[in-house]
Amino acid sequence: MKKKSQSVASRHGVKIALILVVILGLGLAVYKRSTQGVPVKVVKVSQNPISAYVEERAHTSLPNKFLITMPMQGRIEPILVREGDLVTAGQIVATLEDLDWKDASNQMDDLVTAMVSTVAATAAEIKASQVRADYTQWLWKAHEGNKGVSKRDQQQAKWQYLDSVVKTEESKAAHHSMSALLSATRIMQPYLKRTLDRTSVKSPVAGVVLKRHVWNEQVMQAGQPLLDIGDLSQLEVTAEILSGEATRIQQGDRVEIFGEAVGDVSIMGTVRRVEPEAFTKLSSLGVEQQRVNVRISFDPDALANYKSSGRSLGLGYRARVRVITDHKDEAMVVPRTAAFRSKGGTWAVYRIDGDVAELVPVTVGLSNDLQIEILSGLSQGDVLVDAPETNIVDGVRLQLPDKM
Repeated sequence: MKKKSQSVASRHGVKIALILVVILGLGLAVYKRSTQGVPVKVVKVSQNPISAYVEERAHTSLPNKFLITMPMQGRIEPILVREGDLVTAGQIVATLEDLDWKDASNQMDDLVTAMVSTVAATAAEIKASQVRADYTQWLWKAHEGNKGVSKRDQQQAKWQYLDSVVKTEESKAAHHSMSALLSATRIMQPYLKRTLDRTSVKSPVAGVVLKRHVWNEQVMQAGQPLLDIGDLSQLEVTAEILSGEATRIQQGDRVEIFGEAVGDVSIMGTVRRVEPEAFTKLSSLGVEQQRVNVRISFDPDALANYKSSGRSLGLGYRARVRVITDHKDEAMVVPRTAAFRSKGGTWAVYRIDGDVAELVPVTVGLSNDLQIEILSGLSQGDVLVDAPETNIVDGVRLQLPDKM
């Protein structure tokens, strides 16, 4: 029994020893943590240029894209120009079947020629009738009151004169009728020629074929699309900016155009126009947003220089734009991650005083996704906590990196 009691006591002693070791380890850990502080990353306040900008997705566009459509109902012949082909202003890019219109135009020309001859004949008839009327009038006047001429001959002379007058008027009426028909026929003549000309569809501008809607022969209605033509030398960029951010953008603001389609080197441009009307668009999350189209033109010779590098942009290519709304060549700046909103809603940072975090309210100026300008509250060279976590509070001890 005595040995059993000693064994139990020994086991109790081991347990107590283990508990003491654990407590001692926890105490050492707490002590070490309290003496070392919270590990942090640090940044310094520096003097650097800073720009405020609005960044958004965009796409290349044209100020004018010309849609060529069927000028009238008819059969379109195969369209030979293809996407990417260069065309000149006035070049025939599509042709309608024109045999019927050619025949109608030729027949109208022949009809006009015949009508001209008819009008000339009626004019000659008027002259002949007038000569006849003048003679019969003389004859009637000569017989009238002449006692040597019988009453019957006098009446006959008068009747011949009146008959010739009537025939003269009839000739004039026929001439006026033929002249009116000639005028009506001549009105149809240019109409048929214009219609015949419209069977040859011409490009209104010099540019490139962007899209060919039809290529095979087929019967089409007036107004159906044939080709899209645009001048790629006038290529620009359109960005759909949130209306709240668009209020900061002004015509003439500098723009950096970049993205995968653009390549490694950005292209500079300028805001050409902020459209006055906003529109509603669903975001990728299904949220309705009010956006405004901002038109951006490339700097002069920018596209030519870009093309000389072996790359080229087309219509509808995706890009990103960074519209510079304000800029300072020299400002006191810190990384955007170092500043945050305090509980009171004001901006603040944690400045490092020795190895202790000090909560400092600051006044900010320009800002972007990477930097923020400090107007007051800090001095150049101050060391700050970068991206402070929730366990960083005013007065907490910090574990600073070896290199600062």
